[in-house]
Amino acid sequence: MTSTSDISRLNAIVSLRWLLGLLIFSLCMIQLCLTYRGLNNETAMDMAQVARQIARGEGFTTKCIRPIDVWDFSRKSKNGKAVDFNHFAEANHAPVYPYVLAGAIKLSGYDDFASKRMDPEKNNIYAGDRVISATSTVFFLLALILAYTLVTRLFDEIVALTTVAFMGLSELMLQYALSGLPQPFMLCLVLCALHCLVSAIREENEGKTTRVLMWLSACFIFMALLCLTCYMCIWCFVGLLVFCGFYFHPNGMHSAIGAGFLLMLVALPAALYLTPTGGLERKFIYGIFNGFGSDGAEALMRSATTTAISFNTSNFFLRLIGYTFAQFNNMYINMGAIFTVPFFLLALFNRFKSSIVQGIKWATLAMWLCACMGMALFGEAQTISESQLATLFTPTFAAFGVALVFTFLARLQLGENFNGIRVLTIICMLVVSSGLFLFQLPKQLYIGIWTSARGVPHFPPYYPAAMNGKLHDMSNEKDLIVTDQPWAVAWYADRKALWIPRSINDYTRNLEPIFQASQQEVQGFLITPTSHTMTGNGISGVIRSAGDFAPLALEGKLLLLTPKHNMAFAELFTTNANPKSTVRPLASLVSSQGVFRHRNFLLGAEMVYYTREDVSDKNN
Repeated sequence: MTSTSDISRLNAIVSLRWLLGLLIFSLCMIQLCLTYRGLNNETAMDMAQVARQIARGEGFTTKCIRPIDVWDFSRKSKNGKAVDFNHFAEANHAPVYPYVLAGAIKLSGYDDFASKRMDPEKNNIYAGDRVISATSTVFFLLALILAYTLVTRLFDEIVALTTVAFMGLSELMLQYALSGLPQPFMLCLVLCALHCLVSAIREENEGKTTRVLMWLSACFIFMALLCLTCYMCIWCFVGLLVFCGFYFHPNGMHSAIGAGFLLMLVALPAALYLTPTGGLERKFIYGIFNGFGSDGAEALMRSATTTAISFNTSNFFLRLIGYTFAQFNNMYINMGAIFTVPFFLLALFNRFKSSIVQGIKWATLAMWLCACMGMALFGEAQTISESQLATLFTPTFAAFGVALVFTFLARLQLGENFNGIRVLTIICMLVVSSGLFLFQLPKQLYIGIWTSARGVPHFPPYYPAAMNGKLHDMSNEKDLIVTDQPWAVAWYADRKALWIPRSINDYTRNLEPIFQASQQEVQGFLITPTSHTMTGNGISGVIRSAGDFAPLALEGKLLLLTPKHNMAFAELFTTNANPKSTVRPLASLVSSQGVFRHRNFLLGAEMVYYTREDVSDKNN
């Protein structure tokens, strides 16, 4: 018979569950509807425009084109150097999440660009951005539900509610929910895999071999989907295989089965899919340039050949170990600055009574360590990134930390004061983890609602209205735009865009012959604040980022500093410093006497579009 105290406790938990759910849902809606500023992550925009291509029935193609991909496609092309720029295959993103976004875009009607154009007089935020952010927000809320049920299975509802509160009130986790990146979706897949792993461990303890294999197979399928959402997650899969090899009996058998799943469901499809651009091994080499290349992955992506890219092999393994331990140092920030996250490392030394909890603890550790090595190898250091895997371990790390804190409180023998002190501890931990974010929320509401009725975009560097309006009208569908924001041009203007190389020699000697063989015209060059405002380190930063095109990037900056003088900085670069050089000077491309001689101001001197012909009247 249930006692009155048990009923009261159950009612209190149910009330807390609903209050917490309402609070987190309200925060997500405030971010999505009131303080929303649009997408500000280049990968999210890139995936969004690929998803729109899929929704249109164009297949897994892209309008955001990287010079290195043009080079690879031309080498593999059956027609010599001819490349189909009208159906340019996407070779940089794993396929699952763009297909998920494609469903949302199709349902919302944003596959029809013409019918969903922006009205800059009414709004500065592209409504299609909200579709992308709403999709990731839905998966974030689903991930919280999955985290709640998983932690309840491992510990109890109080630990689960505390863990969900930490996640739902974490500024970083809410940023991911709004970012349009695949992390919330990936978190759902990881939690589903861990649910299956919990069931497999339970069946292992009961000696039910057949059911163990069944649940592990389901776990491996979820992990395969995770890897096809982000190739970096292969490292997490490897960590899971290591754990299975040691934990389940007979040792090694289930790990071998999991390796078969990895090979058949991930490696083989990825190898076939990447064959046109050099295969899986070539993408692997490209990836590690981000960590060990002389100038990082961006320099490689903007190069039309790999001959000029150097690989820093000095002290490779020492630096790899250093980068791996750097991931440990950033663990707290990358997991949402949640107070209990670091306590997971202390929980490794605590033996929990449940064998299931012990098993999940070591499985999480194995997966996380392998993920750290993978992120170190590929140079992943950004807190918010499509390849940041630390976020996937936030629920389990936070839950084990919360459980350890409650265990310490229980050992203090507080008697009747235990529940009161535990509530006070939870409140203090929430204040430390989320107090600053919640304190700044009213200011964000004021900026988002009362400062601008049309919305405040992420400018600089992004101003969607200029691309969705003027740029789209000034350009045409068949020609190519060379720009420093190809992902934004592809998403907001629905135009083919090539990431501007850093070398004029790359453009004229390596890319132009491919354009000619493919009958692909280049209409113009678009320079945005990405080149002249967002680089940092002043002029030296602009020169390092823009390379040979630095004078073009600085031209807009000079016009901003001296608005009364209509200077054309590129006019000065009519000859090369080396008289024997055969490289075309910058002025031969972009100047009053060059190929792209007309300047069109999309947003004053902040965004300048250089074209072959005067296209300013097309916007009238």
